Amino acid sequence: MSEKIVITLVCERAADLNGVVDDSGNCSEVPGMKVIKFPCSGMIQPLMIEAALKGGAEGVIVCGCQIGDCYYREGNRMIRERLLGERPPTLKKATDRRRVLALWLAKPQRQRFISESKEFIASLAGLAAPEAK
Repeated sequence: MSEKIVITLVCERAADLNGVVDDSGNCSEVPGMKVIKFPCSGMIQPLMIEAALKGGAEGVIVCGCQIGDCYYREGNRMIRERLLGERPPTLKKATDRRRVLALWLAKPQRQRFISESKEFIASLAGLAAPEAK
């Protein structure tokens, strides 16, 4: 990847991004972010996060429904526990956790998604460039 991009893996039932994300996954409110929607955040695997970072992404945002309010019962808990290292498979120890942000938001929390995403992207600018692998 030549330009700096943040990959966002988002549950389609979490923060409503209709109208701000186009068919290519570009977010008009947050330049440099690529959004990939999933039916449930429980489908997101740590390997996807690691692959995005190894592929050159500056960071990865995982966004699921609010904890305790998963449409598919417990998908958001599963990925949350994987990110925290409490449920296998987990992120590899070598993964720079400063480059991963997890958000648990309800549909009407679009503005919070946008503001926290911008804040996260700004924090990435202060980190040293990721090591090439």
